[in-house]
Amino acid sequence: MKNMSSGPLRRSYVRRSYSKVGLGVLFSWLGAISAAGLAPHELLVLANRHEPASVRIAQTYIRERSVPRQNLILVSVPPDDAGDYVSISRENYTRQIWEPVQTAIRLRGLEHVLGWVFSTHLPYRVDGDPPVSVQGLTFVRNQLPSREAIAKAEYESPLFAGPSAPNSGMRLSHSLFPASQVLGAEMPIPSMALGYIGPRGNREEEVLAMLARSRSADASAPSGTVYFVEHEDEIRSRVRAWQFAPVVAMLQRMGVEAVITNKVPVGAPAVLGVMLGAREVDPSSMGVFLPGAVGEHLTSFGATFDLETQTKISRWIAAGVSGTAGTVTEPYAVWAKFPHARFYVHYRSGATLLESFYLSLRTPLQTFLLGDPLTAPWAPAAHLRIGGLEEGEVVAAARSIDIHIQAPRGTHYARFLYLINGRVVGEGTSFVLDPMELPPGLHVLRAVAYRAGHIQSPVFGEVRFQIAP
Repeated sequence: MKNMSSGPLRRSYVRRSYSKVGLGVLFSWLGAISAAGLAPHELLVLANRHEPASVRIAQTYIRERSVPRQNLILVSVPPDDAGDYVSISRENYTRQIWEPVQTAIRLRGLEHVLGWVFSTHLPYRVDGDPPVSVQGLTFVRNQLPSREAIAKAEYESPLFAGPSAPNSGMRLSHSLFPASQVLGAEMPIPSMALGYIGPRGNREEEVLAMLARSRSADASAPSGTVYFVEHEDEIRSRVRAWQFAPVVAMLQRMGVEAVITNKVPVGAPAVLGVMLGAREVDPSSMGVFLPGAVGEHLTSFGATFDLETQTKISRWIAAGVSGTAGTVTEPYAVWAKFPHARFYVHYRSGATLLESFYLSLRTPLQTFLLGDPLTAPWAPAAHLRIGGLEEGEVVAAARSIDIHIQAPRGTHYARFLYLINGRVVGEGTSFVLDPMELPPGLHVLRAVAYRAGHIQSPVFGEVRFQIAP
């Protein structure tokens, strides 16, 4: 791993959207309006229709995470000559993934979606000079910046919350919704993969076990330790060392045990996270990873599964973490292509795993993320019940729908959304269900309430009902 940067990275690739509205406008907007957190209906799940395991894992995910069924999109991507799913050309990404998904979004009324989830048996790298990850190309909506902006990390994500250097400015932890309101059609598309199955990847059972552990982490407020490992003789470690001390102080104020050490943990009883830099690691020896834990090791070829060299990020998944990150090509020692240590602050603030990654990735174009995007160990425990409609009821006349929320004392909800069969049909504190607007048959009403605040974890409930012929 070579070092291409000495000192702060340049920012010649200006984000067009923020240059129009100004960061001050965004900060004002965040302070005035409650930010909505990531909810299951705001995710698209992509699976490869030609691979049964890809479809099985995706179907398991939408069932266990209550993602509406219409948010599952099957794409057709053939394997490479070796029978694996490693890379895809830009042309084939556009033809086989981007365009079919855009068509499905329009036809299914899924314009409210904020993030994508790739199931297994889909390529992780897009060929080019330089290569990027499939998630990176998706992030910039299939419109890449210049070669130099990618290679030297001069592109800065509009979602990155900073800081970019010691003592520089940073934004509050926040969710995706406010950025989508400011950026509009230029809002990037953050995404993750549930797993990679193939040589040096994971087995199907390991991916499913990770998803089950991750789901159990939600609202668990785990007690464990985050380890930031420094090695002065290792460039992979030095490039992020400036981030550690401020983040440890923040986490300790938030009630999370965090330490800076020059030794990788071994046999630790309760590991919440490990951030280090090394060519080779053995996550299985580090101890017990709590549900929702995250680990990564900032190395050149952590997500180049077609190369034997260096430890692959799939080893973290097998060891028990809920999320990890690596690059799909030689990134050089540029910290901006890997998660900032402040990831754990966003995570502790109640953001989901996907939100926390993208708040901490300054240049995510060559980064590949594995895990469960919706994992949220510090989201508040809450329950929503829909009133005015009984499960299975036949609806013959219009009626008002109300919602009842059980949540921790002091928790307030500021935004309310209503969906029928996965399509948004209303917003506000009240909703009228009119059977004349629906065809006969079985339907599903979902009500979603978003907590007030910059990180507003959603709570939702569902009722199935019928419209008579």
